[in-house]
Amino acid sequence: MVHGHKRIFAFATVAALVATGTGTAHGGGLEANGYNWDLLFDPATFTGKGTITHVIINHDITNTGYGTGTVATSSNRDYYNFAGKGDLLDNSSCLVSVQNPWGSGTDRDITYAALTGQSARERITSTDLGLTCSYGFSMGAGTLSIIGGISGQQLNYEGDVPVTLTTTQPVSISGTGIGWRAGLAYEVPEIALRVSAIYNAAIDYNLSGTANLAGFAAPANADVTTPQTFEIKAQTGVAPGWLALGSVKWVDWSVVDQLSVDTLGGPLTTVLGYEDGWTVTAGVGHQLTEELTVLGSLTWDKGTSRRNAANVLENGTQTDRWGLSVGGAYKPSQNVEISGGVSYSLIGAGSNLQGETWDTGNVLAISGSIKASF
Repeated sequence: MVHGHKRIFAFATVAALVATGTGTAHGGGLEANGYNWDLLFDPATFTGKGTITHVIINHDITNTGYGTGTVATSSNRDYYNFAGKGDLLDNSSCLVSVQNPWGSGTDRDITYAALTGQSARERITSTDLGLTCSYGFSMGAGTLSIIGGISGQQLNYEGDVPVTLTTTQPVSISGTGIGWRAGLAYEVPEIALRVSAIYNAAIDYNLSGTANLAGFAAPANADVTTPQTFEIKAQTGVAPGWLALGSVKWVDWSVVDQLSVDTLGGPLTTVLGYEDGWTVTAGVGHQLTEELTVLGSLTWDKGTSRRNAANVLENGTQTDRWGLSVGGAYKPSQNVEISGGVSYSLIGAGSNLQGETWDTGNVLAISGSIKASF
């Protein structure tokens, strides 16, 4: 059994990790899981955790200029996060992680895609393999840690490009890039206080692959930048067995204006028209028993589709999103923890200058995790 401030801090860590596992997946822009380095703060000497998330998106787009039916939908998707953390010395730790920070999926009516010059099917996936380390030293009542890390990241794009009103040809390109991060964290275990601020740098890619044109595979390529991010997270004990936590995240989505794939048949361009994204989360955790912890949180995610001077969306369909998340963690033994959660979000109704309209949509994310520590 863990006693004193170590017990409080262990509960706080459980609640914080449950919060990240039940976050409202499918954020603004092309965000999938985003970046998650929270296991770095786990108090165990060695710990490993795996999380799987399934996301169900209901966001149907219509355009009366092209008929009365649905012209585009967002695909369901799965994300993962696997990480292992170890304390190298009393004051330093390192985290190895594999996760999916970016991703998107859109399916369009083939005729609509052909008439508007878009892909009938688009999938963007990513894999981030990262190493993140911290070094801490005493400051006042707590510990100040310096955080730094590096990642190798892969980005993949697949599309089905209309060649007639009823047929398509596939495009597949991918590439790799190197990114880095830096931040600070301050912790006071006696009151379960932690404040962290981490900046993730932008990553430039040159994607290359093939586009099937006129029945043969021809070279295709694209230059893409995934955005820089900055996130502040805070938590503190507010009463015995209770923890308050919150976060604010900025993502530089305005750097992603369009995706243009160069092919022998000419460029294939998807206009994204993003503006910077903001995500704000606030929640509370409660330790029911030494084995069971529960948590609930609210999230607001700013719509990232750019607006003109008249406050009308220029392109895209990403409006503000409000979400509720609930989750829990159960420890069947001293060294094993099972957690999971559900989040439900509402996507605001809207329209854009392209004539596309949509009613209020929703996103349901279901996640499960297992963690082992020793």
